[in-house]
Amino acid sequence: MSLKNLACGAMRPIKLSLVLIPLLFLFMFFSPPAPAYAQGAVLSPREVAEYALTLEKLEADFYRRASDAAINGGLVSAPQMAKDAIASYGEDEAKHVTDLSAALRSIGGQPEAIKIPANPNYKAILGRDPFANPTDFLLAGQYVEDLGVAAYKGQVQNLLAAGDAGKPILAAALAIHSVEARHAAGIRFLRQMLLGADVRPWIATNASPSEVIYNENRTESPIPFNLDAFDGYATKDEVLALVSPILNVTPIKTPTPTPSEPSEPVRGLW
Repeated sequence: MSLKNLACGAMRPIKLSLVLIPLLFLFMFFSPPAPAYAQGAVLSPREVAEYALTLEKLEADFYRRASDAAINGGLVSAPQMAKDAIASYGEDEAKHVTDLSAALRSIGGQPEAIKIPANPNYKAILGRDPFANPTDFLLAGQYVEDLGVAAYKGQVQNLLAAGDAGKPILAAALAIHSVEARHAAGIRFLRQMLLGADVRPWIATNASPSEVIYNENRTESPIPFNLDAFDGYATKDEVLALVSPILNVTPIKTPTPTPSEPSEPVRGLW
């Protein structure tokens, strides 16, 4: 075999590689990504915003009532540190309502149409009045804030799937989510410092069953949410099943688990 033939034979793999490399990059960057995990019903950005605004209005009302109870009610005896947190968190939630309303309005929604009952049934959280004493209020506040954090994470896939249409709500949700997480850690810190409660500033997997109010055993997810290193999420159906008694509406009936689904039920607020 001549040197010319050897050279031609050696060049063929190189030419083939030069063709395949660009195709490989095209496949990497333009192939549809696989979903990280299922997050329940598919919602439009507007539906996500309306759902989130309902929760924010409920949280704002919860802290408003706590502020009233701290002045002339069951929370008068609360330490000043707890009263300061109530005032601060209440202001945050009121701003969340304002800004999320603006985000909803920017995509054609009507935030004024999102209403909560004049007198939500907050007794559904613990089975008793959460504003009657500081101990019950902080425990109820922990459940409320933990659920709010999980609810926002539960809608990430829906907003990402919407593309550009979901960006305004996604931006608002991310900005609010970190603050809700701060509230959740703060409430837990207060329970630990003021009441001596055996609780961490984050959800612990080895804690009592009542600490985790949503299902962390997601069999369809590659992320091990049942570890302390990761926080789980809650689907809209799971959130509404917990919140519906507070809103005085009939709770959504969740389907009977199949063998492929987590066998551990979602824990309630009460």
